[in-house]
Amino acid sequence: MRVKVSYRGQTLELEFEGERVRVGELLKALGLSREYAFVVKGEDVLEEKDTIVDGESVRVINAISGGYI
Repeated sequence: MRVKVSYRGQTLELEFEGERVRVGELLKALGLSREYAFVVKGEDVLEEKDTIVDGESVRVINAISGGYI
């Protein structure tokens, strides 16, 4: 299966075995962890256990921290 991923101004096509991939697996394929990046489908932020199916497009956004609380 293929998933289009928008990440840092680029569109990547990632290929996975099977008919769906978990968000955690997609982040791992990009060398990212859930602590530092979010996967967004449409307007929804996906959880690590959520799945993405063949042909879907998602955005990966890096978490930014800093400043005072």
